[in-house]
Amino acid sequence: MKALLVMLLLFMTGCLKTMAPTGLAVVGGGLGSIGGPWGSALGAGGGAALGQVIKGEAEVIKAQEKAQEVIKALSEGDVEKMIELRAGEQEGIFDKVVDGIYRLLYLGGLCMALWFVLPWVWAKKHVKQTVEKHLKDGK
Repeated sequence: MKALLVMLLLFMTGCLKTMAPTGLAVVGGGLGSIGGPWGSALGAGGGAALGQVIKGEAEVIKAQEKAQEVIKALSEGDVEKMIELRAGEQEGIFDKVVDGIYRLLYLGGLCMALWFVLPWVWAKKHVKQTVEKHLKDGK
């Protein structure tokens, strides 16, 4: 259940591509541990390498799409489109501050959700264990 929650958070926050090398290294090391220490080391190295490929693939695709837009704008002579493409790259200090504030708000919302959900989950588990213990003991 915990692993499912972590994976859900990674998918929702878009961290899957950036966490791919670490996650796949852990998976590769775990699967490679069947073969002993050397298998674990090879599995972790292979998983990390595959994660780097996945991480780099997204960046290449994004750069390729942007290059296609620029080439299309150049071939059509669309000056406004070229200015729009370049203006999107430039970010002022005000935009960076606003983005930072949004990130802090998202982080605060996530922490608040965990603050309310984790005690509820713990209490549910604790009550279930206590009830099972008392039913088993007959008290």
